[in-house]
Amino acid sequence: MAGRTVLATGVFDILHPGHVKFLQESRRQGGPNARLIVVIARDKTVMKRKGKRPVLPEKSRRELVAALKPVDKAILGREEADYFGILREIKPDIVCVGYDQNDIKKTVERIVKKEELPIRVVQIAHFGPVGLDSSTRLKCRVIRKASRLTGGS
Repeated sequence: MAGRTVLATGVFDILHPGHVKFLQESRRQGGPNARLIVVIARDKTVMKRKGKRPVLPEKSRRELVAALKPVDKAILGREEADYFGILREIKPDIVCVGYDQNDIKKTVERIVKKEELPIRVVQIAHFGPVGLDSSTRLKCRVIRKASRLTGGS
């Protein structure tokens, strides 16, 4: 019997345990035999939303996420953020967003309500110790350690 299709989204720049926990929990939301499809944000989208490019290019981020055990399929998002188009294409039963993706959650909920789509939107709780739960925090930590090793120059 086919399970539910769960859609998760994110940048996934510099993978960390919080990403893995997010994907495990997203898949779990679909129940037995769930299928997890992950949409990886395009470099252009990340630049627009965060004002900086990710460390890893989009194709590398997609490959890394696709290799993770909970993931059935990882795809790149659209060049122009198109939540409705992705929902129409994938037809998920559930959309999972991260603890820090309130704007995406609201946008998807608005589309689901307006289009009367049979999709449940779930915000996954925060996982892991602070400092190892965010790609941005990890980047800062690496920079601090490198700075100490080089004497701050």
